[in-house]
Amino acid sequence: MKLTPLLLSFVLCLTLCLNVSGQSQVQEPAAVELEEKDDLIKAKWRHMGFHLISDWQGGDIETVLDEPSYGFALTYMKHDRKGIFDGGLDLGFQPIGGFDTTVVVAVDSLEATGTLTVRNQLVHAHYLLRLTLFQNGKIQPFGEGFAGMRGSLLGARLVLDDTDDKKPVNDVPFFSANFSYGFALGARVQLGKRSFLTARYAEMFHLEDGNIVEVADASGLAVDDNGDVTSTSTTSLELPPYSVRVGLAINF
Repeated sequence: MKLTPLLLSFVLCLTLCLNVSGQSQVQEPAAVELEEKDDLIKAKWRHMGFHLISDWQGGDIETVLDEPSYGFALTYMKHDRKGIFDGGLDLGFQPIGGFDTTVVVAVDSLEATGTLTVRNQLVHAHYLLRLTLFQNGKIQPFGEGFAGMRGSLLGARLVLDDTDDKKPVNDVPFFSANFSYGFALGARVQLGKRSFLTARYAEMFHLEDGNIVEVADASGLAVDDNGDVTSTSTTSLELPPYSVRVGLAINF
Protein backbone atom coordinates (compact mmCIF):
# COMPACT_ATOMS: atom_id res chain seq x y z
CA MET A 1 0.00 0.00 0.00
CA LYS A 2 1.40 3.36 -0.95
CA LEU A 3 1.73 5.84 1.96
CA THR A 4 0.05 8.99 0.79
CA PRO A 5 0.14 12.13 2.95
CA LEU A 6 -3.58 11.67 3.68
CA LEU A 7 -3.14 8.05 4.84
CA LEU A 8 -0.10 8.96 6.93
CA SER A 9 -2.04 11.73 8.64
CA PHE A 10 -4.87 9.30 9.39
CA VAL A 11 -2.48 6.74 10.95
CA LEU A 12 -0.78 9.39 13.10
CA CYS A 13 -4.16 10.72 14.24
CA LEU A 14 -5.37 7.22 15.16
CA THR A 15 -2.16 6.48 17.11
CA LEU A 16 -2.45 9.74 19.03
CA CYS A 17 -6.09 9.03 19.92
CA LEU A 18 -5.24 5.55 21.22
CA ASN A 19 -2.39 6.99 23.30
CA VAL A 20 -4.59 9.64 24.88
CA SER A 21 -7.30 7.05 25.59
CA GLY A 22 -4.79 4.73 27.26
CA GLN A 23 -3.32 7.47 29.41
CA SER A 24 -6.73 8.59 30.63
CA GLN A 25 -7.56 5.02 31.64
CA VAL A 26 -4.28 4.65 33.54
CA GLN A 27 -4.66 7.98 35.36
CA GLU A 28 -8.32 7.48 36.26
CA PRO A 29 -7.69 5.72 39.65
CA ALA A 30 -5.22 8.45 40.66
CA ALA A 31 -7.75 11.09 39.70
CA VAL A 32 -10.44 9.33 41.74
CA GLU A 33 -8.08 9.11 44.74
CA LEU A 34 -7.24 12.81 44.46
CA GLU A 35 -10.93 13.63 44.25
CA GLU A 36 -11.57 11.61 47.42
CA LYS A 37 -8.82 13.52 49.25
CA ASP A 38 -10.29 16.82 48.08
CA ASP A 39 -13.70 15.73 49.37
CA LEU A 40 -12.18 14.87 52.75
CA ILE A 41 -10.50 18.26 52.98
CA LYS A 42 -13.19 20.48 51.51
CA ALA A 43 -16.49 18.84 52.40
CA LYS A 44 -18.36 19.40 55.63
CA TRP A 45 -17.71 16.76 58.25
CA ARG A 46 -17.75 16.26 61.99
CA HIS A 47 -14.91 15.39 64.30
CA MET A 48 -15.12 13.36 67.52
CA GLY A 49 -12.16 12.83 69.86
CA PHE A 50 -11.79 10.81 73.07
CA HIS A 51 -8.73 11.59 75.20
CA LEU A 52 -6.90 10.71 78.40
CA ILE A 53 -5.96 13.95 80.18
CA SER A 54 -3.81 14.99 83.14
CA ASP A 55 -3.23 18.41 84.74
CA TRP A 56 -0.22 19.59 86.70
CA GLN A 57 0.87 22.72 88.54
CA GLY A 58 4.07 23.27 86.58
CA GLY A 59 7.79 22.67 87.00
CA ASP A 60 9.58 19.79 85.31
CA ILE A 61 7.60 17.77 82.84
CA GLU A 62 8.17 14.72 85.05
CA THR A 63 5.80 16.24 87.62
CA VAL A 64 2.90 15.29 85.34
CA LEU A 65 3.24 11.80 86.80
CA ASP A 66 3.95 12.79 90.43
CA GLU A 67 0.41 13.65 91.49
CA PRO A 68 -1.62 13.22 88.35
CA SER A 69 -5.30 14.04 88.03
CA TYR A 70 -6.02 11.55 85.29
CA GLY A 71 -9.37 11.85 83.59
CA PHE A 72 -11.16 11.85 80.28
CA ALA A 73 -12.17 14.47 77.74
CA LEU A 74 -14.60 14.36 74.84
CA THR A 75 -14.23 16.79 71.92
CA TYR A 76 -16.84 17.41 69.25
CA MET A 77 -16.19 19.73 66.31
CA LYS A 78 -17.87 20.70 63.05
CA HIS A 79 -15.62 21.20 60.03
CA ASP A 80 -16.66 23.62 57.28
CA ARG A 81 -14.19 24.78 54.63
CA LYS A 82 -16.00 28.10 54.26
CA GLY A 83 -13.90 29.40 57.15
CA ILE A 84 -10.38 28.76 58.43
CA PHE A 85 -11.51 27.81 61.96
CA ASP A 86 -13.43 24.78 63.17
CA GLY A 87 -15.71 25.35 66.16
CA GLY A 88 -16.76 22.83 68.77
CA LEU A 89 -17.15 21.76 72.39
CA ASP A 90 -14.68 20.16 74.79
CA LEU A 91 -15.98 18.39 77.92
CA GLY A 92 -13.74 16.89 80.61
CA PHE A 93 -14.00 14.92 83.84
CA GLN A 94 -11.16 14.16 86.29
CA PRO A 95 -11.27 12.62 89.80
CA ILE A 96 -9.14 14.77 92.12
CA GLY A 97 -9.43 12.99 95.45
CA GLY A 98 -11.95 11.81 97.98
CA PHE A 99 -12.49 9.85 101.16
CA ASP A 100 -14.58 7.08 102.73
CA THR A 101 -16.17 7.41 106.15
CA THR A 102 -18.46 5.24 108.31
CA VAL A 103 -21.91 6.66 109.07
CA VAL A 104 -25.02 5.54 110.95
CA VAL A 105 -28.39 6.22 109.34
CA ALA A 106 -32.00 5.27 109.95
CA VAL A 107 -33.49 2.70 107.57
CA ASP A 108 -37.11 1.69 108.15
CA SER A 109 -36.98 3.20 111.66
CA LEU A 110 -33.88 1.13 112.48
CA GLU A 111 -30.30 2.24 112.74
CA ALA A 112 -27.96 0.91 110.08
CA THR A 113 -24.24 1.34 109.59
CA GLY A 114 -22.82 2.04 106.17
CA THR A 115 -19.90 3.50 104.30
CA LEU A 116 -20.21 6.95 102.80
CA THR A 117 -17.97 7.34 99.74
CA VAL A 118 -17.21 10.92 98.72
CA ARG A 119 -15.36 11.87 95.55
CA ASN A 120 -14.27 15.33 94.48
CA GLN A 121 -14.11 15.70 90.71
CA LEU A 122 -12.70 18.32 88.38
CA VAL A 123 -14.89 19.17 85.38
CA HIS A 124 -14.66 21.57 82.48
CA ALA A 125 -16.82 22.65 79.57
CA HIS A 126 -15.16 24.82 76.93
CA TYR A 127 -16.14 26.24 73.58
CA LEU A 128 -13.13 26.09 71.28
CA LEU A 129 -11.91 27.30 67.90
CA ARG A 130 -9.26 25.25 66.10
CA LEU A 131 -7.00 26.10 63.18
CA THR A 132 -5.52 22.99 61.55
CA LEU A 133 -2.58 23.09 59.13
CA PHE A 134 -1.75 20.61 56.34
CA GLN A 135 -5.14 18.91 56.45
CA ASN A 136 -4.15 16.60 53.61
CA GLY A 137 -0.94 15.50 55.36
CA LYS A 138 -0.16 12.57 57.62
CA ILE A 139 0.81 14.96 60.44
CA GLN A 140 -1.55 17.90 60.99
CA PRO A 141 -0.44 20.54 63.55
CA PHE A 142 -3.20 22.65 65.09
CA GLY A 143 -3.72 25.56 67.43
CA GLU A 144 -6.77 26.20 69.62
CA GLY A 145 -8.30 28.98 71.64
CA PHE A 146 -10.98 28.13 74.20
CA ALA A 147 -13.16 29.64 76.91
CA GLY A 148 -15.78 28.35 79.30
CA MET A 149 -16.24 26.89 82.78
CA ARG A 150 -13.89 24.91 84.99
CA GLY A 151 -14.49 23.76 88.53
CA SER A 152 -15.16 20.96 91.00
CA LEU A 153 -18.20 18.95 91.93
CA LEU A 154 -18.86 16.55 94.77
CA GLY A 155 -20.30 13.09 94.25
CA ALA A 156 -21.37 10.88 97.16
CA ARG A 157 -22.96 7.47 97.63
CA LEU A 158 -23.94 5.36 100.62
CA VAL A 159 -23.37 1.59 100.81
CA LEU A 160 -25.08 -0.08 103.77
CA ASP A 161 -23.26 -2.91 105.53
CA ASP A 162 -24.20 -6.45 104.43
CA THR A 163 -25.71 -5.13 101.18
CA ASP A 164 -24.43 -4.41 97.70
CA ASP A 165 -26.82 -1.53 97.09
CA LYS A 166 -25.15 1.82 96.34
CA LYS A 167 -27.52 4.61 97.22
CA PRO A 168 -26.79 7.96 95.54
CA VAL A 169 -26.65 10.73 98.11
CA ASN A 170 -27.57 14.11 96.67
CA ASP A 171 -26.22 13.71 93.11
CA VAL A 172 -24.25 16.97 93.31
CA PRO A 173 -24.40 18.24 96.89
CA PHE A 174 -21.66 20.78 96.25
CA PHE A 175 -20.46 22.54 93.12
CA SER A 176 -17.83 25.25 92.64
CA ALA A 177 -16.76 26.61 89.25
CA ASN A 178 -15.18 29.66 87.65
CA PHE A 179 -14.71 31.14 84.19
CA SER A 180 -11.57 29.91 82.42
CA TYR A 181 -9.90 30.46 79.07
CA GLY A 182 -6.66 29.57 77.36
CA PHE A 183 -4.83 28.24 74.34
CA ALA A 184 -3.59 24.86 73.16
CA LEU A 185 -1.10 23.47 70.65
CA GLY A 186 -1.18 19.96 69.30
CA ALA A 187 -1.06 17.66 66.31
CA ARG A 188 -3.09 14.91 64.67
CA VAL A 189 -1.30 11.91 63.17
CA GLN A 190 -3.36 10.07 60.57
CA LEU A 191 -3.77 6.35 61.30
CA GLY A 192 -6.47 5.46 58.77
CA LYS A 193 -8.52 7.26 56.18
CA ARG A 194 -10.56 9.09 58.84
CA SER A 195 -8.91 8.12 62.15
CA PHE A 196 -6.18 10.03 63.98
CA LEU A 197 -3.91 9.88 67.01
CA THR A 198 -4.10 13.26 68.78
CA ALA A 199 -1.71 14.90 71.25
CA ARG A 200 -2.33 18.30 72.86
CA TYR A 201 -0.76 20.70 75.37
CA ALA A 202 -2.89 23.47 76.91
CA GLU A 203 -2.37 26.40 79.25
CA MET A 204 -5.39 27.72 81.15
CA PHE A 205 -6.03 31.13 82.69
CA HIS A 206 -8.68 32.54 85.03
CA LEU A 207 -9.88 35.90 86.23
CA GLU A 208 -8.38 37.18 89.50
CA ASP A 209 -8.48 34.34 92.08
CA GLY A 210 -10.62 32.37 89.64
CA ASN A 211 -8.24 29.42 89.84
CA ILE A 212 -9.37 28.74 93.43
CA VAL A 213 -12.38 26.46 93.90
CA GLU A 214 -13.93 24.88 96.98
CA VAL A 215 -14.05 21.12 97.51
CA ALA A 216 -15.61 19.00 100.24
CA ASP A 217 -13.94 18.75 103.64
CA ALA A 218 -14.45 15.40 105.41
CA SER A 219 -14.92 17.07 108.79
CA GLY A 220 -17.71 19.25 107.43
CA LEU A 221 -20.07 16.59 106.10
CA ALA A 222 -23.34 15.85 107.91
CA VAL A 223 -25.68 12.89 107.31
CA ASP A 224 -29.28 13.03 108.54
CA ASP A 225 -31.59 10.12 109.40
CA ASN A 226 -32.74 9.86 105.79
CA GLY A 227 -29.21 9.46 104.48
CA ASP A 228 -29.12 12.94 102.96
CA VAL A 229 -25.69 14.55 103.01
CA THR A 230 -25.02 18.25 103.46
CA SER A 231 -21.67 19.99 103.30
CA THR A 232 -21.06 22.46 106.09
CA SER A 233 -17.36 22.97 105.50
CA THR A 234 -15.08 23.17 102.47
CA THR A 235 -11.40 23.57 101.73
CA SER A 236 -9.75 25.61 98.97
CA LEU A 237 -8.09 23.95 96.00
CA GLU A 238 -5.87 25.69 93.44
CA LEU A 239 -6.62 24.45 89.95
CA PRO A 240 -3.55 23.38 87.92
CA PRO A 241 -2.83 25.77 85.01
CA TYR A 242 -1.39 23.21 82.59
CA SER A 243 -2.92 20.22 80.88
CA VAL A 244 -1.74 17.48 78.53
CA ARG A 245 -3.79 14.88 76.69
CA VAL A 246 -3.47 12.08 74.19
CA GLY A 247 -6.22 10.11 72.48
CA LEU A 248 -8.00 9.00 69.33
CA ALA A 249 -10.23 10.97 66.98
CA ILE A 250 -12.34 10.20 63.93
CA ASN A 251 -13.93 12.27 61.17
CA PHE A 252 -17.41 11.28 60.03
